[in-house]
Order: sequence, then structure tokens, then C-alpha cells
Amino acid sequence: MPLTSDTSQASADARADDGYSIALQPICDADFQHVGDELLYRASASDAQAAVSDPLLATARASSMAIYEIGLDKLIGDRLLFLKVSREWLERPELLPFPANNVVIEVLDDGTPLDDLAGALALIKQRGYRLALDASAVLQGDVETLSRMADIIKLRVDEGIDSAQLEIFRDAGCQLLAQRLETRDDVEAAGKAGCALLQGFFFAQPSNVAPPTANRRSNPSIQIKLIRELYREMVNIDRLADMIAQDPHLYLIVIKRANSSYYAQTGGSSLRRSLHVLGINELRTLVATVMLAQNGPVSRLTLKHALTRATMCKRLAEPFSRLDPEDAFTTGLFSLMDNMLGVDMADLLAEVELNATISTAISAGSGQLGAILTIARDYQAFVALDDVEQARQAIPPNAQLRAAYLGAVQETQALMSSLQEDG
Repeated sequence: MPLTSDTSQASADARADDGYSIALQPICDADFQHVGDELLYRASASDAQAAVSDPLLATARASSMAIYEIGLDKLIGDRLLFLKVSREWLERPELLPFPANNVVIEVLDDGTPLDDLAGALALIKQRGYRLALDASAVLQGDVETLSRMADIIKLRVDEGIDSAQLEIFRDAGCQLLAQRLETRDDVEAAGKAGCALLQGFFFAQPSNVAPPTANRRSNPSIQIKLIRELYREMVNIDRLADMIAQDPHLYLIVIKRANSSYYAQTGGSSLRRSLHVLGINELRTLVATVMLAQNGPVSRLTLKHALTRATMCKRLAEPFSRLDPEDAFTTGLFSLMDNMLGVDMADLLAEVELNATISTAISAGSGQLGAILTIARDYQAFVALDDVEQARQAIPPNAQLRAAYLGAVQETQALMSSLQEDG
């Protein structure tokens, strides 16, 4: 059925909205060493400054890209990441990112008194996060209590610095961060005030970070069911894996997250193994963040094709004791992941640390997994041919292949149907 103008415009809007990105503004210590970065949202990779209409959505997208799509180890290494969050975010502890040890939570000034957020701020501290508060907001509330709670106080030297107030912050053990430093005089004033951390255009303007993928097409209906499953009293890992397999963007993020340096994994590429590595709490955070940041649904036709191929690969691998059926499933699914995500396969394989056996099977068709992938791919092409004689020449009839393919089709149809049902 042809697209209407409204549908075409909606698709164009979704593609444009899919191009959000992030920027980093460096934070230096008193010796001008680069020790941290403030994470900033950009509605477009070409934007020079933020254009935020929905703070919760902006925080979710920035967090999702920095922590899950890129990974903090690649993005900032050992430096601190300053993440500014809204009141809504503070009141949803499942959204707090991992790991806590190199994330500094800042509170977005939305007019809410900090005293009203004391409970949420205390929870952040209990979970091991550092807390950065704006000096002007602290001075409008219970100064002593908020100062003891804060690790870092952010201030502006151009607004004047009261020495008595600075003494309160120092007595509470807070580090002082001078922001919006634009001239050498500003930097010298910050040094005289005892500021240990420095930020502003004098050092560097925010630098945009290129999105790691061309788009972030997701499956909203599956993600909603994932949230429901993740908060059951008894979580079913197999059912979670079945759901995540239907959302290529989320699947990719789970695999990458489990292979990040935070979890010290080396090439584990099975989805189920990755889910066990992450654990339920991390999965809840990851899925909730990605769900908030998501845009449009994945093409169900391409997804069905990929799941059928992956399941057929898994079935073909099962009789061989030296092959891991889960690796075969991963190989089959990732062989079409470039189409589903709209990225180049070489870039995708460079971005995701699959083990060498799977990578070479996908890129070069080598090894036993490569042979299985080739068989499954060719058989899918064979059944798609309308010309019977041409089909026979393409691949000879084989009862074992036919059984594996039909079983894969039935399993995929049953899986997709069951996950679309309510309950």
C-alpha cells in the first residue's frame, strides 16, 4: 500500500529525530589536567548547543548513547562523567546509570528547591554516586545539610564569591568547581577561591561526539513487555532473551554492555550469557533508559527474516557437540543486523566485540559457523525463488534443511505472535 503524505512526513520526522547526539565539555583540575567531562545533549549531531524541550527525554537519550551505545570506557576512560538530571529522573532510581564510581550526578535547576529532593539525593549517595550541586541552589535551602550531602559545589566567579559561604562548603569537605570560565582573570579568581575543578570556554568549548549508529530503530511493544517481565517476582531469563532478540538496537546494546570493561568480559557473545552477566538490576536500568530514548519501530519483515535465519542456524548447530547453538543463533541474527540498524557491517563488527569465530563467520563465511550461516542464508534465498527450476539449481532439496527451516519459521512465528499478545 503506498504511503500517504502524512505517513511519509511522519517517517521523515522519525528519521530526523533519530539523529540526536551528545557533546562533552572538559573539566580540568587546578593543574589544568583533564579529569572529567560534562555530558550534554544535542538534538542533532551538527548542533552547537542544546535545544531541550523535554529534560527527561534529553537525559535518557544522552545517557543511553554515552553509557550503552558507546560505553564509558571508550568515551571517557578513567575520567569522571558529570550527568545532569531532572527531578523526574531523580525520582526514578531504576534509571541511575552504572557504574557509580565514575559518574557524578548533577541536579538540573528546574525551580524545585533542593530541600524537597533530600530523600532522592540521599538515595543517590547511598548507591555510591558523587553528587554535584549548584552553589546558588544550596544557599537557598538548608545549607549545612545540603553541603554535607554534596561532593562538589559548582559556582560562578563572575557572580561574586562570599568567603564565609565558601568556608561552609570547605568545612563540609566539598570540592569547588568553577564554571563558565572565559578569561585568564576568571581562572586566576577561581584559583584564589580555592577551586579544585575548572570548566569553561577558556579551556575548551563542548565537543560533539558522532553517534555510533545511523539510527536507533526499536520495537516499543517488546520493550513495554520487557519492563513488565523485568519487574515480575520471578524473572524468566529465557523469556527476556526471546523478547530482546526481537529488538536489534536493544540486542546490540546488551551484548556491548556485557562486553564492556566494567564487567571485564572478553568476547562473550551469547545473549543469554550476557543477560546473566548484567543481572536483573542492570537490565532494568538499561531497558528503561533505552525505552525512554527510543524512536520508531523496527521493520517487522526484516526482523522476522533475521529471527528465522538465527533460529535455523541454531537448529543446524545442535547435532554438533563442538558448536554452541547460542553462538550459531548470534551469528545468524548479526548477519542481518546491519540491515536492521542501517549501519555498515564492518563498522558494526568493529563496534561490537563478538568473539573471533562469530566475526569471521559473518564477515568471511569461514569456519563451521560460517558454513552453517551460508547454508541458512542460501536456503532462505532458495525458498524465496518463484521459479521452481531455478530454485532446484540454486540448492538441491534436502529433508534435513527443510525440517530445520520449517521448524525455524514456526518457532519464529510463534515467538512473535506470543509476544504481541497482552499479558
